[in-house]
Amino acid sequence: MSANRLGEFLRARRVAAKPAPDPPQQRRRTPGLRREEVAARAAISADYYTRLEQGRERHPSARVLDALATALELSTAEAAYLHGLVTPLPTTQPAADDVPNEFLLLVMRSWTLGPAYIVNHRSDVLAANVAAHQLFEHFEISDNILRMLFLDPAARRLWADWDVLTRHLVSGIRRMIGPTTDIDPATTLFIADVSRRSPEFAALWNSHEMGVYDRKEKKFHHEDLGEIELDFELLTTIDSQAQYLVLHRTPRRTG
Repeated sequence: MSANRLGEFLRARRVAAKPAPDPPQQRRRTPGLRREEVAARAAISADYYTRLEQGRERHPSARVLDALATALELSTAEAAYLHGLVTPLPTTQPAADDVPNEFLLLVMRSWTLGPAYIVNHRSDVLAANVAAHQLFEHFEISDNILRMLFLDPAARRLWADWDVLTRHLVSGIRRMIGPTTDIDPATTLFIADVSRRSPEFAALWNSHEMGVYDRKEKKFHHEDLGEIELDFELLTTIDSQAQYLVLHRTPRRTG
């Protein structure tokens, strides 16, 4: 895995940015903004911006980061992630967060409106209620949601909105993981393994997209339950911010 995460992020968001229309006699050969255009928007030199992308400059000021966020029209989540890439990381490796938080577990066990499960920042499933086990019983991979979506042969058949959900999940996991892959070998290996085995995941991960979706829905073609839809939300706690309780409301039959 490359260590130039700041440069990778800047380049990915620059390529995804929408430039102003070019004059009719000029045809833009590459997608997104040119480096010179980003530099001009951020009021910095083109050479300095190039060094940021290439990893030859890794310590831009907060003012420069704010200017780049504006120039690239980053969302609030993307701007926060950009600042996090420059903030010095702790020198100690984060402790494994694989034991479900007690209060999240209590809420999960008492949830009666639909499937509920607890995941960590890598989307490892740490605990699940009966309804969640029933929902995932036809998948070969059920211990990790990301691996289930990209590596399980049944995923595209059973998840009716696979394209939308995978984009949502990858952007969410990138926000949750942040820059900690540099100090968490398990997460680094996890991302590298799924990237190697799934070109679709690699493309989404390398896009550095971190969109926040207002409407959270899942749609399934379930072999036993039929066509179902789920509304869902994620909850966390102050003590276990790398764990998330995913709650779904009772499925509505659509067919």
